[in-house]
Amino acid sequence: MGIFNIKLVATFFVLLSTFFVSAQTWSQKLLVAEQDYDAGRLVNIVDNITGGFDKSLGDQGYTSEEKIRALKLITKVYIFLDNEPKADEYMIKLLKADKEHKLDAKVDPAELYDLYRKFRSQPIFRVGLRTGVNMSYPNIIRTFGTGNTGIVSKIYNGDGQPPVGASVNGGAGTGFFINAMVERYLDWGLEVGLGFEFRNSQYSVDNYITYGDSLQVNGTTEVAQFAVLSTTVTHQQSFLRIPLFLRYNFNYSLAKSFIPYIAAGTSYDYLLDAKYLEGNRTGGTEYKFDSDLSLKGLGLITKNNFSVFASLGLKMRVKTHFLTFEATFNKALFNYINPDNRWSNNPLSTYDLAFVEDDFSLDMLSFSFGYTYSIYNPQKLKEFK
Repeated sequence: MGIFNIKLVATFFVLLSTFFVSAQTWSQKLLVAEQDYDAGRLVNIVDNITGGFDKSLGDQGYTSEEKIRALKLITKVYIFLDNEPKADEYMIKLLKADKEHKLDAKVDPAELYDLYRKFRSQPIFRVGLRTGVNMSYPNIIRTFGTGNTGIVSKIYNGDGQPPVGASVNGGAGTGFFINAMVERYLDWGLEVGLGFEFRNSQYSVDNYITYGDSLQVNGTTEVAQFAVLSTTVTHQQSFLRIPLFLRYNFNYSLAKSFIPYIAAGTSYDYLLDAKYLEGNRTGGTEYKFDSDLSLKGLGLITKNNFSVFASLGLKMRVKTHFLTFEATFNKALFNYINPDNRWSNNPLSTYDLAFVEDDFSLDMLSFSFGYTYSIYNPQKLKEFK
């Protein structure tokens, strides 16, 4: 074969190989680059695979999984080329592309682990939104009535035994709430958080004025209470709350899909509004119920209160975010009723309904469902800059 023909064949093969190289997909180029890395051929890897990050390529560029592989590969290449600024740059890009990226001790070199620990990979904070239902539990401090409290009895939220000849008409005392929280992970499974909550709640009171009389029970004479007048009042209140809490997560780990937790905290509770939704009376003279009467405006309710609470919950991991399920008991610290205006500012309940509020703290049991979103800003830690 002549020299000319040899050159022609060689040129053909060069053009053919160039064609196949250029025809390679970015997936194939990444695979070849990974093989070059394993073989120690580092020099041209970055130039050969960076084009796949071009967003204008669309489906012809890297997939999400391939982008993470490529960023990790470039980071390792720069580590072994002793190019620290570029290694830092691509480590941040890797952590932005794959939040809380997991290293594999079987595959990843110790040098990558050493670089990884120098960066903030945890979220800077999380924001959560929860909604749920609550049940009121008035905790009686002192009982009051329009007359002798010995002949006045009350049943809260329909839970109790009425006097003879009377019925229980009050409801279960349910409401709803919605809150937004900002949370920050500290360490050792601990998180701290602060939020705002709107809470709407209710309680009902069945109030009975009674007299004692003899009653035959199984041949035995007993003194029983009979209702002379029965009143039912449904009380609604709304609060703006500012809860602060500390949470402990059991077995907090990126590998855990379900994370149980406990939490405790305190809250400032500001009364937005309070009123009687309804009121009715059996017995006595006629009266007219005023549904527009504001108990807050009359100064009958304590406007500022504080409470403490404890929670038991479960987080379900959704990638780097969470669905949450939580039960919380809230204990109010002060009297819900303003005792100074119990009589003088309460013409509706005192005279029309023959009903006077007891002193009590308004406790709550709530159940919620929520979603917590993690916000990241990967940066090199200050001590390693």
